[in-house]
Formats: sequence, C-alpha cells, structure tokens
Amino acid sequence: MAKEAIQAVKTAEEQAKEILQQANQRSIDSKKEATKIAEEKYQAILKEARDEGEKIKEKALSEGESISEPIIAKGMEEAKKIAAMTDKDLDSAVNIIIERIVNADGNS
Repeated sequence: MAKEAIQAVKTAEEQAKEILQQANQRSIDSKKEATKIAEEKYQAILKEARDEGEKIKEKALSEGESISEPIIAKGMEEAKKIAAMTDKDLDSAVNIIIERIVNADGNS
C-alpha cells in the first residue's frame, strides 16, 4: 500500500511537472503571438499614416498647382508682350523711366 501511495505521489508530481511545462510553453507561445499581432497592427497603422500623409501631400500639390496656374499664365502673357515690344516702344519706356528718375531726384 505504501508503495502504491508513493507511486501515486510520483505520478502526480510528474503530471504536475508536465502541466507546468505545458503552461510555460503556452505562455511563451501566447507572448510570441501577442508580439506578432502587435507588430502587424503597428505596421498597419504606420502604413495608414503614410498613405494619409501621401494623400495630404498630393492634395497640397494639386491645390498649389491650381493656385499658381493662372499666375504663371499671366506672367507668360506679360513676358510675350514684353518680348513683342518694338525698339520704338522700348525707347519710349526707357525715356519714361529716365524722366521719373531724374524728376524724383531733381538732378538733371
């Protein structure tokens, strides 16, 4: 009977040891899984933030282009007018500028 009791205790200890090993392994596995899930969520959030930043950047560029387009067109139009000026027009403009400078300073 004592031998059977000792054997039962030994068996119970082995089962307890096995249960502890399984619990430790499950704990390790759970930690690995949680870390993996956390990393996946982190990467998803990071990708979403990058995508949103890219959308904001594209929108800003688009708005900037739409704002600058008429300004550039007006500048090109004025540049064409200046390039098309005749020598007579240029001489007239130079004389007007000289008159303003001389009259403003009072030097002649």
